[in-house]
Amino acid sequence: MEFQQYVSIIGAGPAGFALAADLLSHGKNVLLYSHPTHVRHANSVREKGRLKACGVMEGFANIPITTDMAEVVAFSQVIFLTVPSTGQDTILQEMKEYDLSQHILIAVPGNLLSLIKDANMEVGNILETNLSPYSCRMDEGQLLVLGRKKRIMIAAVRNHDLDPSFYDAVQDLFPGVRLRWCSSVVEVCLSNINGVFHPLMMLMNAGRIESTGGDFLLYRDGLTPAVANAMLGVDKVRMDIGAALGLCLQSTIEVSNECYDQSFTSLVTLAQKSPPHNRLRAPSDFGNRNISEDVPDLLVPWCGLAEVLGIDASPLAAVIVLAEMTTGESFMETGEESEEVAAGCGFEEGAGRTV
Repeated sequence: MEFQQYVSIIGAGPAGFALAADLLSHGKNVLLYSHPTHVRHANSVREKGRLKACGVMEGFANIPITTDMAEVVAFSQVIFLTVPSTGQDTILQEMKEYDLSQHILIAVPGNLLSLIKDANMEVGNILETNLSPYSCRMDEGQLLVLGRKKRIMIAAVRNHDLDPSFYDAVQDLFPGVRLRWCSSVVEVCLSNINGVFHPLMMLMNAGRIESTGGDFLLYRDGLTPAVANAMLGVDKVRMDIGAALGLCLQSTIEVSNECYDQSFTSLVTLAQKSPPHNRLRAPSDFGNRNISEDVPDLLVPWCGLAEVLGIDASPLAAVIVLAEMTTGESFMETGEESEEVAAGCGFEEGAGRTV
């Protein structure tokens, strides 16, 4: 099986632009979709005439950009979805108007899009990854890539009787990244370690973020031993959920080490010495996806799964409640969806297939 050399990407943010530039440099034809109400980065790139990338990816790229979903669907049967999970519902509603029965939708990352989002539409297949291949930021039309992962996890919703060539074709869409195929999208979601890192670093550095406008390095300065201890408590619950489902999950430090080919033994040492992490500046305020995405779309489903499985979910619940108190949002209201995940997904023994 060979996919077309044409790839559509929905989401004109840092991850979308990084993927587009990477695929273009590897000979693919790319079309990038920017939602008409979120064109800041797209307009900046258009004004400059091309995208400039620096960091671990350097050079210039001329990236075709559209705000027309019909063009996206017609351009390619492979569609990457790189928008934050908070924007997935909007995109899925727009895509329902089109025949996608021959398309493959790849959500990067997925965060259980195919199970708890309104994805009840005819799609050839939906794939979800645990993380984005790139640690990146954008400023005034320039892309800064701080790190590029060497391995990420992925699963297909319809994973029975897939031809071996399918795995090879999907691998071809991830330049420089080795894919580890998992047994289900639930295993992939449980391997999204952003849920361990991001919320606690934000919450336990809230005063510093607001008083300095984010004028510090989030990991190097903000991931102290006390913050790491809290993360380990969340990580234990995550791994206990996996064990109850017959999944052999790696610890957060192990996942991160595998992503970047590192060998750190503690979260604090990683924060101090890992180049993709120790140069990352803190957000300027609390209106950030580290909370708005990772709490409702990772911690809340994990918490619901833990409760369904009879696992002590109090560390997760504590973080969720603190996030609710801090932001005034009611993140826990979506927790009931986790029972659907637990009841409606078939779990398989083992960690899946490595390609």
